[in-house]
Order: sequence, then C-alpha cells, then structure tokens
Amino acid sequence: MNSTTRFFLAFALALPAAGRFRAAAAPPAGQPTIFVCGDSTSKSPAPIQGWGTPITSYFDPAKVTVSNEGHGGKSSRTYCDGDWPQVLPKIKTGDYVLIVFGINDGTTLNGIGDETREVAGQTEHTYGWYMAKMATDAREKGARVWLLTVTPRDIWTNPKAKFKDAEIVSQEAGYNPADDKIERGTGNGKYTQWTKDIGKKLGVPVLDLTNLLADKYEKMGREKVMVNYKDHNHTLPAGADIVAASIVSALKAFKNSPFAAMLSDKGRAVETADVKYIAEAQ
Repeated sequence: MNSTTRFFLAFALALPAAGRFRAAAAPPAGQPTIFVCGDSTSKSPAPIQGWGTPITSYFDPAKVTVSNEGHGGKSSRTYCDGDWPQVLPKIKTGDYVLIVFGINDGTTLNGIGDETREVAGQTEHTYGWYMAKMATDAREKGARVWLLTVTPRDIWTNPKAKFKDAEIVSQEAGYNPADDKIERGTGNGKYTQWTKDIGKKLGVPVLDLTNLLADKYEKMGREKVMVNYKDHNHTLPAGADIVAASIVSALKAFKNSPFAAMLSDKGRAVETADVKYIAEAQ
C-alpha cells in the first residue's frame, strides 16, 4: 500500500458514519407499510411524477413505510394479472393498501359483475372484479384496504370555448374562464362510480379522489392547473404534490383514521378534507 492509498484510507475511516458508504435501511421490524397500487398517475419517471412519490413526505418514516408499487400503463386487469402476484406476497398483517385504477381501463370488460369473455385463450373479467380481487386478497393477508376513485384528467370544457385538453382552440363572445369545467373521471365517470359500488359491496372505504380534485382544480382555475401537467394524464412534480396532499387530506377525514398517527409534521399541517369525499366502510 503506497502513501497516497494509506492517506485516503485513514481519511475515510476518520469520517463520521454518515460520510461513509451506507447500506439501504430495511423497515424496522413490525412497522406497517402503506402500499400504493396504481398506474402512471401514482408512479412515473422524471420529468413527470406520480403522487405516490411525494406522498412519502407526508408520513413519518419512523412510524410507517410507503411502498410505491405503481406501474405506468397498467389497467386493473393488466396490473392484477402481472404486478399483483409480485406485490401480494410483500403485504402483511397490519399493512395498508391504496388501490386506484381506471385511466387505462378502456379495454377492460365493463361493470363490476362476474361476466367474463375469452380473448386469445385467456379469460378476462370486469373492472370491478379485478378491483375486488385485489382488495379481497389484501384483506385476507391482514391488511386494511382503501379504494381511490380515478384522478381527473387535465381535459376541460366550456359552453363558450373549444379546447384541446386544457388549451383553448377557439372561443366565442361571452367566454368566462369561471365556467371552465374539468373532466370528472374517465368514461364519463363510470370508473368512479364502479369503484364506489365495489367499495360498498365489499365494505371497503372509498376516497372519491375524482371529485375532490375536480372541485379543487376548478377553484384553482384551468390555467393554474394546466402548468402542473405534462400532458392530460401525467403530472409534473408540483402537480403530483397537489394530488398527494389531497389524498392525505381525505385519509385524515375517515372516522378514527389510522393514518392520523403516522403523519409527519407536513402531513399534520394538511387541512382535513370534507367528509363528502369519503365513504366509510359499511
């Protein structure tokens, strides 16, 4: 060992532990995990970002771990068939699971019933069947499940204007930005309603993220909302944080919310949402 090598080795050993190489810390034994299961609205690569990334900062890492298991481009069916078998074994008693799908479910069999169809030799089920399966599987592992309705897309309408997503293409005399209305859920809101129906059927709590965000966005105004989107589906980091904070605000609104005790200072500072956006387990 030459003198230069000895110098740098001695320097490294003299550093505090924080200045050396650090292995990733495993969650403390017995600590619960919040699993985020969704599509690209919950997890996306830069420069876009899903809400499952910033929501971590609203929780105290000494009390709970947030595991973002979102996967871009997935529908309830393709997530349930492809990702869920890898996520489910990680879930344990005392964990929490947030499930949200609908943006990519245009080709999923409609409804919440037990109807099936055969496609390329595979049996496909309804949107509601897949949502119910994931919720039921997680509960059987001892986890508590919350269903979230689909996030609104940055698509607007106004009787006095025509838009391409959030951009005005043309407008008539008398156009008033206060009359701009955002889309309230894909499929004319059918996935939002089906999610609520499944929650009621299973006795699972539901967070109406569709209308919570739509009301907030319309109050903000279209121009202030659109700068937080990369396209009509995907939020930029600031937009992802708005969604994350909104979800936290609603999770706090549930009666005897278990999330309240796990929040960070940032999470506790979020104003609790109106109870009209939640449906308690029945």
